[in-house]
Amino acid sequence: MARYLSDLFIERPETFGARGDPYFWEYLERYFSKVEFPYSETWLTDDICRLYVQVTGEQLRVNSAPYVEEFAHGGMSSGVLCGEFWINRAIPLLVGKYREAIKKQ
Repeated sequence: MARYLSDLFIERPETFGARGDPYFWEYLERYFSKVEFPYSETWLTDDICRLYVQVTGEQLRVNSAPYVEEFAHGGMSSGVLCGEFWINRAIPLLVGKYREAIKKQ
């Protein structure tokens, strides 16, 4: 049974959109480590989008690819986040995990 929303982040996607995405994933996992269930999937989505803006200074859009120094650890797209990945894969994945966790509560 999931107790904190960070439990949703334990199993990571097999692939990410850009090299900065795994670091943003970890950032979100740390952020949600103090947020307990129950919650709202709308709040989850809104919080991810809000934190994206807070970290990048840009709105989350499919074509966004902001650079975040904190997430730069080497490589061609080091520190870059992929908006398309977060909108089309990561957020739907996390919302699906949230729904599964709520059913088990």
